[in-house]
Amino acid sequence: MIIQTSTANFLIERSEHKSPCIKISSNSEEELYRFFGSLEIKANNDLEYGYEVFACKQEFANAMIIMVKEIDYSDFAEFSLQMA
Repeated sequence: MIIQTSTANFLIERSEHKSPCIKISSNSEEELYRFFGSLEIKANNDLEYGYEVFACKQEFANAMIIMVKEIDYSDFAEFSLQMA
């Protein structure tokens, strides 16, 4: 799954190395620290998603809640008018 925010892109994948965890990769080390700062964030060789963290599903769900709370719905006003 890919999640795009105004400040970063995130790629969420099942972890093959840590089975109960998921791997979250991003192009922004700062955003990974902001959402998953208590976990170990590593640089990798991926040009598009250069940083990664392994998190349990509950930690990921908590980060998703924060992301949703930060949505600026005023950004959708123009889109809504175009769809009407």
